[in-house]
Amino acid sequence: MKTKELFSKPNQITFIRILLIPIFVIFLLMDLPYKDYIAAFIFIVLSLSDALDGYIARKHRQITKIGKLIDPIADKLLIAAALIFLIGRIQLWMAVIIISRELIITVARILFLPKKVVIPASMLGKIKTIVQIIAIVAVILNMPFNWWLMLAAVIITIVSGLDYLVKMGRILGEDVFNLSNVITTFRLLLIPFFIISLVGQNKNFALAIFTLIVLSDKLDGISARIMAQITKFGRIYDSFTDFILVISSVLAFYITGVLEFLWMAIYIIPVLFLVITKLAYFSKYNEVSSSPMGKILIGFSYVVIGALIISFPYKFYMLISLAVIAYAYMAVDTYKMLASRKPKSS
Repeated sequence: MKTKELFSKPNQITFIRILLIPIFVIFLLMDLPYKDYIAAFIFIVLSLSDALDGYIARKHRQITKIGKLIDPIADKLLIAAALIFLIGRIQLWMAVIIISRELIITVARILFLPKKVVIPASMLGKIKTIVQIIAIVAVILNMPFNWWLMLAAVIITIVSGLDYLVKMGRILGEDVFNLSNVITTFRLLLIPFFIISLVGQNKNFALAIFTLIVLSDKLDGISARIMAQITKFGRIYDSFTDFILVISSVLAFYITGVLEFLWMAIYIIPVLFLVITKLAYFSKYNEVSSSPMGKILIGFSYVVIGALIISFPYKFYMLISLAVIAYAYMAVDTYKMLASRKPKSS
């Protein structure tokens, strides 16, 4: 990538917009007269600058691949920052759903980068952003009907997310509208409610939702095999949903004091390793890697999550066992990668 392309005028505006997000958060949190009006004004300016960099890019023909990627990321960072620091005025489940969707689509965009494919913002995605902006401003200023505006933002956020998933499936040359992927989507949508239940210390409800998540995970695999609907997109989608569940569960257990920071540090390394290796494998072979040990790791992660929910007496030993399996998986996978790079002897 050329430096001139990276630091084109539209991209400069996008970078500045990202750097100014903390200023918006500071005014949102400060105890000053008219702070909400100032915060709302900054938020609107940062949001409108999105249209400005797009206009300049089109007028001067400076539309770049990096611009198509970082521009929506800037939008997502601004929206996420607003939602996080407005929790209390915005219901937690609304913030979780919107942020989860943005995270999913952002990771999916990055996943396609090694294939030199950039999925630009769609019209539905732009409408979604506008509705989110209006709803957040309404919440900041405590305007009437702000709850209904946020509900509208949640609904269109989900719809636009599904639209992106369909486009990704088409890029892979596959039909994503099948029973298996619908079940995976159901599982993905259950995760925010599961995390909210954990954080809210509603263990019975959390256990019920977690049971549905586990059952739907098995059901989507069975349906894919029976109906011959096993696809590359489906495998990517299923793996990503597993990662979202495991990562968000660990964070929720840490927030509620069930897990100490040391356990988070222990588990974050193999999780990052899994993500990186799967991305590298997909980049090289256009396929998602799968191994029996990886399936055991994910399966046992589910068991440990269940044990932590019900405060199983021997959960400490289960946590140790999970760490051993995770690092053993890392060691085996690393050995395989190094072995595959060795030149074959003649």
